[in-house]
Amino acid sequence: MRNKKIVLIGFLFIIIFGFLNSGCDNENNGSENNNSDEYYVKYEVNSSTKHQGFKLDVTITNESSQNMNIFINPSAPWETIIGPVKKGFNAKLKVACNNTLALYTQISVSKNGSPFALKKIDGSDTSRNSVQIDYTIDY
Repeated sequence: MRNKKIVLIGFLFIIIFGFLNSGCDNENNGSENNNSDEYYVKYEVNSSTKHQGFKLDVTITNESSQNMNIFINPSAPWETIIGPVKKGFNAKLKVACNNTLALYTQISVSKNGSPFALKKIDGSDTSRNSVQIDYTIDY
């Protein structure tokens, strides 16, 4: 009878220890989920000019953290979305051209499918021939 009690107590101890241990795992899984967040980055360029016959040289950081060059028309708004990327990603947007014009740029970020939130903006009515902005995802 005494041996049965010892076995029963040992069995209950193992079950209780298992429940407590699985509770710790759930907490760790919660913090690991933060590392699995997915972000999407939206780059936007807008300019105003009366001149035609040239392109804006746009450089963005893509999902692989490599620079990607695109040539766009300066008289129409332009945007592109890249992703998914992880926390710590450094989004960079650079626009350059041979002419001077009013340039407006912005970077927005979406986390786990949420609406895009504006994170960085650089706009000026003063004519210029380049602009560069960047934002590191930190939330």
